[in-house]
Amino acid sequence: MKLTFWGAAETVTGSRILFEHHHYQGLVDCGLFQGPKPLRNLNWTDQTELHSAQCVILTHVHIDHCGFLPRLYKNGFRGRIFCSHPSADLLPIMLLDAAKLQEEDAHYANRSKHSHHDPALPLFDEADANGCLELITGVDWGTYQKLSEHLSFRLLRSSHILGSSYVQIASTDGQTSQILTCSGDIGNPSPLLLREAVGLHESDHLVIESTYGDRKISRENIEDKLADVIQRVTTRGGTLIIPSFAVGRTQDLCYLIAKLKTENKIGDVPLYLDSPMAHRVSEVYLKHIGELRDGLGQNLIETSLAETTAKLILTPEESQKLSLSPEPKIVISASGMLQGGRVMHHLKAKLADKNSGVLFVGYQSEGSKGRLLKDGIKSLRIHHQEIEVLAEIFALDGLSAHADGDELVRWCQALKTPPQSTWINHGETKAIAAFKARLETELKWPHVQAAQMGQLIDLTSTRI
Repeated sequence: MKLTFWGAAETVTGSRILFEHHHYQGLVDCGLFQGPKPLRNLNWTDQTELHSAQCVILTHVHIDHCGFLPRLYKNGFRGRIFCSHPSADLLPIMLLDAAKLQEEDAHYANRSKHSHHDPALPLFDEADANGCLELITGVDWGTYQKLSEHLSFRLLRSSHILGSSYVQIASTDGQTSQILTCSGDIGNPSPLLLREAVGLHESDHLVIESTYGDRKISRENIEDKLADVIQRVTTRGGTLIIPSFAVGRTQDLCYLIAKLKTENKIGDVPLYLDSPMAHRVSEVYLKHIGELRDGLGQNLIETSLAETTAKLILTPEESQKLSLSPEPKIVISASGMLQGGRVMHHLKAKLADKNSGVLFVGYQSEGSKGRLLKDGIKSLRIHHQEIEVLAEIFALDGLSAHADGDELVRWCQALKTPPQSTWINHGETKAIAAFKARLETELKWPHVQAAQMGQLIDLTSTRI
């Protein structure tokens, strides 16, 4: 089997892995590049090599892993899109929202005349997204699905977000066979809402993420730390803005805030969910209640994910009005890395307010507006205006749905024997180098390499 990395190589976005065996080609993930403009521009460089893909197997539905699917469809793809059943329910929400944003961005560019193209066109549109929906095939956990005479695959629960999985591809060649595992994003080993991940015990070859490969995440006293931030901002009359991914992080936050209120650790401060997409995602969580952890207060989960805990903001007009409201409050809004969306209006209104605050609860990629704020930038350009940063900036990495460096190493230690080859992707260069060194020195793994963009790998040549 051969692999080519067409994304997420020395970066944390745009995951695309092309595999080929006995004339069958497919993709593991088909993500959108996000972050700084040089990365976003890669979305417009159609990689013709992807056009030969006969299927796409998704690890999960975050946009950096699935958001390029409508563009692939636009370019002629009509194969099947395989994913877990929860992912199959989430994917329409994600792709239609991504198409809406593409169309809105093109409309704005044409109105403001700031684009180099006339007219500015969306990367894809709603028709392309709807076309993808006809191709989605949900599959059961753990059962191998046949792709061709020589290839099959299965999905194992990874507990990064609802429906997320590791992909294992089994290939045969004459009398021999081998298993390739693509980790996708490896979840927190003790997820807040989700059932724990399935342990991985065997793989001949491994492609593994390294988002937090160079750092340690403190997961202790998360509830107390969140309560302290909420109390600190709201008791002085400010607005706490929490940029959050619509899938996963928002549901965790709604549950935690409901729990803090129930235990009287915070006051009855209003919580606004300014993300219609996040609300629809929460409905999918409730549909797949069996994917959530046993032993949690199911009533509290259901009320926190329903409309009873957060006040829903549905229209753009409601969002604009909320951004200008002076009342002490918590606002959860997308996008998680400040790549656009409604959260930008809240930041534009409140960053210059010294009583307000911004709480980051997820990874902020290098060069993103979120990373700039976390690193202490004094002013931020939003909607072509320079906004002074007087609001207090907080970060609570313990809510991250990604495994940290130690947790990644422990995940690897569960394998009974080292893989014959290991390819590290989905990480920035520093994180990749640190994680690579640990696999080589602590676990003594052979043939550990950092994935390179466009790199072709023949796995048969690395077989021992």
